[in-house]
Amino acid sequence: MASAPPNFGVNLDDPEDARRAATAVLILQWHFQIHRVPRTRQLVHTSAMTGQGWVEDLLGGKCIRMLNNMRMDVATFIQLCRIMREGGYIIEGPCDKVTVEESVAIGLYGLSHDLTQRVLGERFQHSTETIHRHVRRLCQALVQLAPIALRHRNTDTTHPRIRNNRRLYPWFKDCIGAIDGTHVSASVPRGEQDAFRNRKGTLSQNVLAACDHDMRFVYVRAGWEGSAHDSRVLLDALSNPDAAFPVPPAGKYYAVDAAYRHMPGFMAPFKSGPGGRSQTAQKGLFNRRHSSVRNIIERTFGVWKMRFKILDGPMKNYPIEAQRNIVVACCVLHNFIREMQPYDVYLTDEANMEGADTEGAQMQQFHVTPEAIHDWKELRNAMADHMYFHRNE
Repeated sequence: MASAPPNFGVNLDDPEDARRAATAVLILQWHFQIHRVPRTRQLVHTSAMTGQGWVEDLLGGKCIRMLNNMRMDVATFIQLCRIMREGGYIIEGPCDKVTVEESVAIGLYGLSHDLTQRVLGERFQHSTETIHRHVRRLCQALVQLAPIALRHRNTDTTHPRIRNNRRLYPWFKDCIGAIDGTHVSASVPRGEQDAFRNRKGTLSQNVLAACDHDMRFVYVRAGWEGSAHDSRVLLDALSNPDAAFPVPPAGKYYAVDAAYRHMPGFMAPFKSGPGGRSQTAQKGLFNRRHSSVRNIIERTFGVWKMRFKILDGPMKNYPIEAQRNIVVACCVLHNFIREMQPYDVYLTDEANMEGADTEGAQMQQFHVTPEAIHDWKELRNAMADHMYFHRNE
């Protein structure tokens, strides 16, 4: 007589055991069916115009097309790609399907027009992972170039912008640039949003920048929370050796607004207060001309944000370190374009994107003696008196 098949401890008369056994059979059937039918990879990006083909078409087309899409002309784009390749900032492997030119174009196109990775993927016919990798790679390469690109050219002589303006010369002959802060949209986790919420109620990072009179950035400090005051960011840049802040030479200074402390190396306007009519007129004249000197940083911010729409926000969901790199990378690109394209189309429509900050918390003293601060204030008073005396010349 034949023996009964083993039930492996399962009682089919029990409804619960029977249900589990049926579920196991269905899972096994699904497993065998999946592995029996070979899975084929379906192509998503099948456009005849590949990313490399589009870049080559731009390079061989009208110059205005390259300017509109990449914010630089053909010669500037080729020079940037050459620096990336020859400097080893972007390494093109033998098996890499994306050339240096296409990699640079992916980053430039995304930064200039604030496009999502899916839109960039459709334009360049690559996956979002590939797009993300090349945008990140370009930003990291530009951050490595920052110490070379963000620097003073000449601080020994008076800039023609000051020397050729009789409203500014000789009083501001020792001004080597201007400093101010601006806010760039930020994307942060919910638990960190309070620190990045600025006084307007939006999420941003506070960016400290210094520029020269040629509208080139000479320093940038990004990544601070939007709630941080401008003077606090500058104090950190001055007190932190790793920040590598370009301290002006003796006797030279940056023009700053009233949010910063007036001390050697930083020329701030007079604050409103009691005084006689003549004294008030002198201070008012000095403040108006000081504002004309300092607005170079506001104009630079305006061109910078018009050129790279990603800075206007809302910022995409990048890690905060990547967002900091984006800000620095855009500063490096701005300087590179200013160097290669002196007559840039964006300079014809300068806009004051950031108004002057209201007076805020004062900067703590930074290795400056009371005597030095007193002498610096006396210098400003003497400048105001001399300027008022010669106001009609």
